[in-house]
Amino acid sequence: MTPKQSAFAGFVVEGDSYVDAYRKAYNTEKMSNVVVRNEASALAKKEKVREAIESLRAMSSSARAAHEKLNNEWIIQRLQEEAVSDRNPAATRVRALELLGKTSKLFDESTHVTLEHRSPEDVEKELMEKLGTLFAIDA
Repeated sequence: MTPKQSAFAGFVVEGDSYVDAYRKAYNTEKMSNVVVRNEASALAKKEKVREAIESLRAMSSSARAAHEKLNNEWIIQRLQEEAVSDRNPAATRVRALELLGKTSKLFDESTHVTLEHRSPEDVEKELMEKLGTLFAIDA
């Protein structure tokens, strides 16, 4: 693979379209837009270039996942340190424990809503009953 083909693959993995990646990797000043599109498409279909793009995407994805995992572990470690540090006020330690509990999914913070479809007459009757008990009014 040539250095320009490698550059093209790298630009594609970074998120550029084939056309934009081709323009960055090659000198396209004297080429028409149609020619650039055709050349970019043809280059992207070459086996070595396609394999390079797939390989770079896989490496990028695994690197991102590893970074995310390390970042999450670091945050949890710091929260654990804050939770047990006697230098921190009690409120700080409790908050750190709360956040650790949330990351461990110890708390169910979901909200459940139940919808009832009632007629206006049913609502009025219920309101009158409640007002009657509150104000001792006969409904």
